[in-house]
Amino acid sequence: MKHIGRKFYSFLLITSVFGIGFSLYFLIIQINDYVVAQGKYEEIQTIYHQRDRSLEDINEDYIGWLSIENTDIDYPVVLGPDNQYYLNHNFYQEEDFVGTIFMDYRNTVNPMNQHSIIYGHNMKDKSMFGSLSDIIEDPTFEDYQITFEVDDSIYVWEIFSVYVSTETNWMKKDFDTPEAYNWFLEHIKESSIHSSNGEIEETDRIITLATCTDSNSDKRVIVHAKLVEEI
Repeated sequence: MKHIGRKFYSFLLITSVFGIGFSLYFLIIQINDYVVAQGKYEEIQTIYHQRDRSLEDINEDYIGWLSIENTDIDYPVVLGPDNQYYLNHNFYQEEDFVGTIFMDYRNTVNPMNQHSIIYGHNMKDKSMFGSLSDIIEDPTFEDYQITFEVDDSIYVWEIFSVYVSTETNWMKKDFDTPEAYNWFLEHIKESSIHSSNGEIEETDRIITLATCTDSNSDKRVIVHAKLVEEI
């Protein structure tokens, strides 16, 4: 019996060692994937900030540059033929699990729509739209100013509502009447988990940033902001 017991414990030990080894192996692969993906976007950020070349030369779907104060969000935005392609393709249009920040294919940028929607992945290393989770947890969320540069214009946005939702009514883009749009604005403002001092009116243009809470959930982190300045 003692001999059998020693064999059993040896088997458990070997199995545990192999299990830990495989876990470390896949962890290293995942970390490497993040590093490679981040490196590619750092290249794009350098090109953009140094104005070395046109980003449209790299990707003709490029429409503008999105950044949010006090976060790591500082990325190109694309507008593709649907809302699927850029979920798993980077700015170089290579298959990549981090995807690209992209605008809803129903939107336009010249001119900007009454309601524009931009999506991005919630990455574990806080890249892409990973910082949105930090914004909605901060009662001072209004301090996170959003800028969106499109062609020769810079649009400045002020956040007025943040929340997590399993619904899809926040995705509505077109409104038949001013009253319908006003109802929509009131609804999304009331949905905020933190109160806002900012006023929102039916003449305002808004932008919505959306990301998942995690890869296995249908919950979405939602950030709504209104246009306050066009430079």
